[in-house]
Amino acid sequence: MAVDEALLESVGAGKSGPVIRLYGFSPAALSFGRFQHIKDSILISNLIRDGVGYVRRPTGGHAVLHDEELTYSVILSRNHLIPFRKRTIYRFIGEILIKGLNNLGLNASINLNRTGELRNPDCFATKGEYEISSLSGKKLIGSAQMTTRQGVLQHGSIPIGPSYKRIGNYLKIDKTDFNTEPACIEEELKKSVSYEECRDAFLHAVQDMLPIEISELTGREIRRAEEISEKKYSKDSWNLLY
Repeated sequence: MAVDEALLESVGAGKSGPVIRLYGFSPAALSFGRFQHIKDSILISNLIRDGVGYVRRPTGGHAVLHDEELTYSVILSRNHLIPFRKRTIYRFIGEILIKGLNNLGLNASINLNRTGELRNPDCFATKGEYEISSLSGKKLIGSAQMTTRQGVLQHGSIPIGPSYKRIGNYLKIDKTDFNTEPACIEEELKKSVSYEECRDAFLHAVQDMLPIEISELTGREIRRAEEISEKKYSKDSWNLLY
């Protein structure tokens, strides 16, 4: 999360071009939305028991268990947004995500309406507008945005395996609202898919649709991410703010 925030600063200040980042979490981690009221719902002792981290994202949305999944982030400056609007960005990124799923052998569509119980803290128990679902209607990718005066950051989670369903072990969830339907790549394809296969499928989707250069973080971005992590994302004063 600190790296994504450091990149947003860099892109917003014109020190970097637009960024699309693909990554995973190790160890597994529970992330929750910027304004999500989680303090009374999170089961800290269970997270500690299972060695699962937790962090409040800078983007909105509900809780996601990052385990056996691919996370993406897209970072644009305000200059890149003109004349686009929030929904335009969601839809454009959605087309890239659908192309990535197609590369894995999955057909998908962009949701045009929100469905599910909004009070459920589990991200994959609801489907938001412009999120991605399989043709059978099961949510495959959850996404959220944040905007600043300098730019926009969009996050998304792409479950590869079914481990995301363990989120019920770490949140106080009404089991009647908990979505237990398959919503991951392996269950839709009915075969195993490695992290590398999934990452490369989405990387190739980006390369097919945009002129990009594969690069590493700069030393300045790494140092800034370490500063942000130390001051913010490593502290419960931020993570358990609400």
